Amino acid sequence: MDRVALARAPDGRAAGFALHGAYDGMVERFGPFGVRGALRGAGLGRVLLHRALERMRALGAHGAWFLWTGEDTPAGHLYRRSGFTTTRTFAVLERDAG
Repeated sequence: MDRVALARAPDGRAAGFALHGAYDGMVERFGPFGVRGALRGAGLGRVLLHRALERMRALGAHGAWFLWTGEDTPAGHLYRRSGFTTTRTFAVLERDAG
């Protein structure tokens, strides 16, 4: 639980969350994270991301990585503004089963 940041709205409901090091104890692994839809756009995601990065650095992480996001999503834009770069990409393939 020390690797989970939870933000609450004034009414006490969860507003957003961010995890780090939750995958096989890999301290550099960031995510998942999210902000409740109605509260997006106010900067809470940036606060959660940077708070998690601070915690990761305190645990000895020299970098941070995550697995998946769309480059043209709000999260993708936040990551870019925060200094993340793309190191590999995946292609999602689909086939009509008919």
